Amino acid sequence: FTRWAHLVLGIGMGIAPAGGYLAVTGRWSEPWWMLPALVAAVMTWGGGFDVLYALQDVDFDREQGLHSLPAAIGVRQAIQVARGLHAATVGLLAIVVSEAVGGSAAGWISYAGVVAVAALLTYEHTLVSEEDLRKLDAAFFTMNGVISIVFFTFILVDRFI
Repeated sequence: FTRWAHLVLGIGMGIAPAGGYLAVTGRWSEPWWMLPALVAAVMTWGGGFDVLYALQDVDFDREQGLHSLPAAIGVRQAIQVARGLHAATVGLLAIVVSEAVGGSAAGWISYAGVVAVAALLTYEHTLVSEEDLRKLDAAFFTMNGVISIVFFTFILVDRFI
């Protein structure tokens, strides 16, 4: 019923790390905006890759009256929206990391994780074009799995140094 279902999926994914944080710490983040920024980072990441995944279903969505973003605005614009969402992801992760590491001497490792995410998302977007969706599975399944593991590893290493 809405072309923004991709972001609804993203927010559903985004509340997981916030819930994990709350379960482990038993309190809200300080500063207060850090958890919402983390939720927004995961929402834009998940929403962006779901927009890419929906590219393969444009014709079906239109025939069935489904309201995916690519069906509503076309493949070219949907790819641009996904790029914008992923750019927002990188910015939001940088904000969260900057607050999380604070004065940590090893904080550069977390920042390197954000740079790695930016590079991997950039690569993901080179796999998909309006003219060629053949590498969509690699962009969607493979790259997003790699991104999550790589970012987690950088953050984990930073925490233990």
